[in-house]
Amino acid sequence: MRLILLGAPGVGKGTQAAKLARRLQVPHISTGELLREEIQNSTPIGLQVTEYMNAGELAPDSIMIELLEKRLREPDCLNGFILDGFPRTLSQANYLKTLVECLKTPLDAVISIEVASEVIVDRLTRRGRYDDTPTTIKHRLDIYHRETEPLKEFYRQIGMLRGVDGDADQEEVTGRILRCIAAIDF
Repeated sequence: MRLILLGAPGVGKGTQAAKLARRLQVPHISTGELLREEIQNSTPIGLQVTEYMNAGELAPDSIMIELLEKRLREPDCLNGFILDGFPRTLSQANYLKTLVECLKTPLDAVISIEVASEVIVDRLTRRGRYDDTPTTIKHRLDIYHRETEPLKEFYRQIGMLRGVDGDADQEEVTGRILRCIAAIDF
């Protein structure tokens, strides 16, 4: 199973990706986690990413693509994976399409976890992280709507997009995603 989880910040992509990875016995690939490992290990990429983060910017596509390609070439990805946090832009989606074709590991589905903005704001402010202020939440949602939300149309046009209502408890959302996956004709 090769999945992409899409959704605005706070919809539960990371939580669902972890649950699904255990259930489907495939790796959960979080680009945020890949970046944190690079930073923690003070690699050249980690040092570069730190500069972008300190400036309040996202890591450029070239870095994200390099990290992802390296990860997808690892043996544990041969039987599938769940991507969380990639792609975030149309250029990343186009690159990923080429990469999975090259690796002969085509995507099975793109699951968009749908949650209303007001619910997201409430969830994020309640989780209590230092960077979850109303201003930063609004900024992250604006970036999502501008840069990532167009991916839904991209994947809809190629017949891969499946929407799942994410406004429920974690187990119910996991069940909804699993039912959605089970309905895919492979």
